[in-house]
Amino acid sequence: MSDVILHDGREIEIDLYQCSLKEFRNLLDPGKPDDEGDEILAKVCGLTKAEIQSLPYPDYRALVKAFYAKARNPLADPNLESAST
Repeated sequence: MSDVILHDGREIEIDLYQCSLKEFRNLLDPGKPDDEGDEILAKVCGLTKAEIQSLPYPDYRALVKAFYAKARNPLADPNLESAST
């Protein structure tokens, strides 16, 4: 199941297991260069930093939004969200 579908149809799944605690903390530090954040985002999305930096702005924002939504609850079971009650 993809977390984001880019305007060109690419389906992106965000894998938080590719991000260490140190890297995540660096993302929250406003003093860190944008390149570092792009590199970490690329890593969890299975893209290169160059691919991240060349995305249209709305696609970039969609990836960032999906990343932080997933990071807020990293232990959530995606199968539970779609289960009927």
